[in-house]
Amino acid sequence: MSDSRPTPSSRGSSGAGRTLALTGLALIVLAAASLEGFVLPVLPQLQRDFGVEAATGALASVVPTVITVIVTPLAGRLADVYGANKTLAWLVGIVISGGLISAFGPTFPWFIAGQALQGFALGIIPVGFVALRRLFNAEQVKTASGVLVSMSIAGAGLGVLIAGPIIDSSSRAVLYAVPTGLVALGGAAYYAAERGSARAVRPAPRSVSGGAGPTRVDWLGAGVFAAALLVLVVALSSTSALGWASPVTLGYLVAASLLIALWVWIESRVAEPMVDVTTLRSRSVGGAVAVGIAIGAGYAPLVFLIPQLIGQPVESGYGLGATATETGYFLTAAYVAGVVASVLAGRLAARASAQILGAVAMLLLAAGALLGAVGASPGLVVGSLVLAGLGAAAASTVVYSAAAVGASEHEVGVSTALITIARAIGGAFATQIVASMLSGAAGIPEFSSFRAGFLVAAGLAVAGVIAAALLLPRGRGTA
Repeated sequence: MSDSRPTPSSRGSSGAGRTLALTGLALIVLAAASLEGFVLPVLPQLQRDFGVEAATGALASVVPTVITVIVTPLAGRLADVYGANKTLAWLVGIVISGGLISAFGPTFPWFIAGQALQGFALGIIPVGFVALRRLFNAEQVKTASGVLVSMSIAGAGLGVLIAGPIIDSSSRAVLYAVPTGLVALGGAAYYAAERGSARAVRPAPRSVSGGAGPTRVDWLGAGVFAAALLVLVVALSSTSALGWASPVTLGYLVAASLLIALWVWIESRVAEPMVDVTTLRSRSVGGAVAVGIAIGAGYAPLVFLIPQLIGQPVESGYGLGATATETGYFLTAAYVAGVVASVLAGRLAARASAQILGAVAMLLLAAGALLGAVGASPGLVVGSLVLAGLGAAAASTVVYSAAAVGASEHEVGVSTALITIARAIGGAFATQIVASMLSGAAGIPEFSSFRAGFLVAAGLAVAGVIAAALLLPRGRGTA
């Protein structure tokens, strides 16, 4: 079944069918995001269960990250070329396989194989936006985008919150099998809605000459882009041990820059590029990617710093001595705020300009970071997390919906995938910067080190305010 070209009649088909399809997508994203969030809270227990050292156990978090970097942009492009339905079916099948292997794999190598397959999960997000663009009209896409973003936030928060208690009270099998079952249930709901829609509507055929979009994947461009991202991930990970000024780190950064330049050169010359680089000059895509970097750069260091801050002993004069479970409760404030903000931002995006909404959202994120710099009392910590959660989630909904509506129909997947990558890269860079501020202190860091980190996050979020005001679409359109 082709789903490459939506028709007015397909978008105007049964409201119940569209609701069921959106519910299925939301459930898939929720469960897949929770699978992604499980590994860090339970990693110490997994290392004990499998009898491996910390250095080996770290593969459980490194491997999915590497796979995600490769898969996310490629999944978006495959959905643009071959349609959301076919691509989503493959991804759901792979993630289910990964979840089951993670649940029941008898040895650590088997578990790592399951984690590698679960790394395909984030590729579902850009594919979901391709599906939304086909199912809904432009204004409805903005509201539906808020639902998908909220489910990704809720899933990540749920994974962090419940992973420890579940594995403590039951087993690894239960921990991974339940959300894997929810991925399967969401997939069944989505495809049930799609089958009902297909009986009533015949999709328009793909036509190369008619401008229906690309007919093949630019594998060379995809490969070079994946290589650039992998080198960049290695460069960022090396800063912890070697520092930013290390010749090795600088060499990796130069290599990543050269690969990006090569990728741009390739994309500007192939007939059907992975990304039409001219679209990066638009407000809907290029502006959204730029703000996406600022979202990650403002939010990720904050949620890195707060667990470190509240986990310091009370004797430090500022720490709360929070346990891992208590830290999870604090972080829940950001996730809950994010879920609410995503849904509200999706609705507001249908009525107000992305420029205004994006700037206000980034301002909230900056305010959250500034509040973190004031002190470490429970009230201040919760307030900081709530403001940051509201701002980051609302801004994410704004940029995803801007790209989903404003990108050409055959570039929705790859455009939204670029935003996902942009947020991750911005967050990784900023987190490594603030982490270096803490690692330089011997023993218990001074609160001034944390304050400096929060101020860096606030400054990056303010840069996002400026980027949103200058680069995002000015009106409700997609200019």
